[in-house]
Amino acid sequence: MVDFKLNNLCFTFPNGKTVLKNISLEIKRGEFVVLCGKSGSGKTTLLKMLKPELSPHGKSSGTVEIFGAEKALLSRRSSAEKIGFIMQNTELQAVTPTVKSELFFGLENLGLAPGKARLRVAETAALFSLEKLLEKKLSSLSGGQKQLVNLASVCAMNPQVLLLDEPTAQLDPVCAQRLIDVVTTLCREYGVTVVISEHRLEKLLPLADRVLVLEDGKLASDSTPQKIDGEVVARNEFIRSSLPFPMRLYFSLGFSKNAPTDIESGRKWLSSLVRDVKTESLPPEILPEKRETAVRVKNLFYSYDGKEYVLKGLSTEIKQGSFFAVLGANSAGKTTLLNLIGGLLKAKKGRVELFSKDIGKYKTNELYRKNVAFLPQNCETLFAGPTVFEDLENVLLCEKLSKQERQRLIFEVSAFCGIEPLLKSHPYDLSGGELQRSALAMVLLKKPRLLLLDEPTKGMDSLFKAQLAKKLRSLCKSGVTVVMVSHDTEFCAEYCDECALLFDGRCAFCGGAREFFAENCYYTTAASKMTRGIFKNAVRESEVLSLCKKNLAR
Repeated sequence: MVDFKLNNLCFTFPNGKTVLKNISLEIKRGEFVVLCGKSGSGKTTLLKMLKPELSPHGKSSGTVEIFGAEKALLSRRSSAEKIGFIMQNTELQAVTPTVKSELFFGLENLGLAPGKARLRVAETAALFSLEKLLEKKLSSLSGGQKQLVNLASVCAMNPQVLLLDEPTAQLDPVCAQRLIDVVTTLCREYGVTVVISEHRLEKLLPLADRVLVLEDGKLASDSTPQKIDGEVVARNEFIRSSLPFPMRLYFSLGFSKNAPTDIESGRKWLSSLVRDVKTESLPPEILPEKRETAVRVKNLFYSYDGKEYVLKGLSTEIKQGSFFAVLGANSAGKTTLLNLIGGLLKAKKGRVELFSKDIGKYKTNELYRKNVAFLPQNCETLFAGPTVFEDLENVLLCEKLSKQERQRLIFEVSAFCGIEPLLKSHPYDLSGGELQRSALAMVLLKKPRLLLLDEPTKGMDSLFKAQLAKKLRSLCKSGVTVVMVSHDTEFCAEYCDECALLFDGRCAFCGGAREFFAENCYYTTAASKMTRGIFKNAVRESEVLSLCKKNLAR
């Protein structure tokens, strides 16, 4: 049975931007389909075209059939009941004040009897481990917790199809794995059709029946993970950079067929490849030389409700010019810490010093002009103008610059962030990744001494992440301090100098990136997991590749 059939589907937004070009494909009942592509390639638009009430406004051609009939014939009730959609932006999906009411909302609207609704909510809450959050207000939850609630509220209605747009972007590794496990179970054991758009493919690609790659609005590839070979990888840079680590390593070493797709098969292959390991470890990592302190946090306490403390005596120091990552579980207090450092929240107890000066002694203009710039998790809040260009220009209006100089700076940062074609667009017409890059351009224009980034790689494709890292590293070399909250363990391991793990309101660890990821079992990289017991302390792809080549050469 075919759930979706698309024939020559094209779509153009009212601003004239064509994002889907002659898409033809079928998605069968019970398939697990992974949709990937660069930011702005049309992934979110394609997903929304499969959910009638979310289909964007614009001009479309071609046909979309859902459950064997034309899309227009699907009733709203059938769409609500049978097609579940998880949005990229967690703030846009919730409609009620509490977790419990959110889980009941869809069931009540479908007219389910109270007893049956309670049973559905009870088993769904248990499945997602939400029992302790049921009475919580949604506004008090972290972004990752909201995402789990969004998925749970949809799953409570027992949908026939699940459409998910970047569902793990704001989840810590443990929660992300739980979400993937639930979605996989729904697909494999209950026959739910899953179409999931993601940039992080380490966990998803091995599970996929099919992988669809969008490139500039076109369907560039439609295959199974097993059919991805060396020729495809060599031809498509995006696919090459997006593959799970075992596959990237396999192709980098010159192999071309039957690549291992997951950690388990990758470890078996690597063990057979380098049986007689001569060079198994790496030299100690050298951290940047000691510099003056940019951020000093002493004995911080913070509570949102005056009862339960999120931070409980947290202390840490961040050196000037360092690239510092803050990791931890959802609701561990990472965003809270960033808001306290940026002066957006005031500690109940404790002290925050920026560049050897108490943050309370900074005047607002002094703090946010040249000293601190903040990229929030929900970056939509930064935009107020009708176009991206005008929002960027507004950042520079308080500076004593000529119009030509402002334009030069705007085009310079736009070129770096890859948003030149977007400057005339309304911010809310952009994809999640495009909006994230535009917001990044805004904060970079401020040229701060301290750059605070909350989940900056969310919605970004792997190619742009590498460009972003290069820019941030260059800023650090020039003396700028970068503090980043992230669940992107691969990015943190590859590019950050130091990492801190928050747990129980305190800093459980703070040290070099390699030491952090080599010691961890869950908050670690695919490279570390796959090579554990073969190579010591290798946490980055480049390190594993180097060790493999040295041992193969022997």
